[in-house]
Amino acid sequence: MLESLATSAQQYFSVVSTASLRYLFLAFLTYYVSVVLYGIRWKLVLKGVGRDAPLRELVKAILASIFMNNVTPMSRSGGELLRMAWVSKKANIPTGVSAVSIIYERILETIPIFALFLVGMMYFSSGEPLPFIVLGIAGVILIWIKWDAFVRLSLRIFRTPVTEDEMRKITALRSMHSLNMVAVLLSSTVWLLDVVRLKLIALAFGLNLAWSFIAVISIANLLFGLVAFTPGGVGIIEGGLVGTLTYFGIPMALAVSITLLERFVSYVASSLVGLAVLLTSGGVEIWKALRSQ
Repeated sequence: MLESLATSAQQYFSVVSTASLRYLFLAFLTYYVSVVLYGIRWKLVLKGVGRDAPLRELVKAILASIFMNNVTPMSRSGGELLRMAWVSKKANIPTGVSAVSIIYERILETIPIFALFLVGMMYFSSGEPLPFIVLGIAGVILIWIKWDAFVRLSLRIFRTPVTEDEMRKITALRSMHSLNMVAVLLSSTVWLLDVVRLKLIALAFGLNLAWSFIAVISIANLLFGLVAFTPGGVGIIEGGLVGTLTYFGIPMALAVSITLLERFVSYVASSLVGLAVLLTSGGVEIWKALRSQ
């Protein structure tokens, strides 16, 4: 049994060691460009609720929150609290206001996720893409008409409780058309970069997967993260991603190698960077103060 495990581990390591460093570097780059875009989006939403904060502090808060998300159960349970406390201390923004901004960000993410889901569905369809385009347009129109219902549905999906006052502030943001357009564009760009990162990691092993297939994998990755109850989704995301890749015909050794590199970028390295930010930017004191409340 042990010999079999050792042989498998050696096989996977030999495959991982063949990965192109150029593509791996680009995968890292796309990840941290996404973090900066998250910071810009957060800054815009804060301005929408009448507050402002330095972009540098917002990016730091996001990086530190990634570490907290990765070490606390139920993805984002610790990170979002840290983000609220961070901007409260660094930019004097009330926690209620920062909570509304963070919740609204997550709601806006639902729109590009819906679009990504449609792209993924095209992978299973041999017909014309027009029906999916029409469905996408119809979905956006329905979201706009039934905005309050869409907000409440998004909050249930992301398991995010809100007060009635926060709900009123969130729904009031609908009238800020330019803010919503830019924020949705930034959210869409972030999810596109997520797909690009998976593509680059596959290319690192010489595997040129179709964009629609990568969209399917990205959606599956998201779903595994939502249902995961372990810190950072450890075990659940890896197992789900390997299972999805092998289900679609990717050899086991390649599936494991792609998963290991993806999680190294999005979990291991991001946790180390987030910890470094937490330790060097006063994050430990903020977290201690938050836990004492």
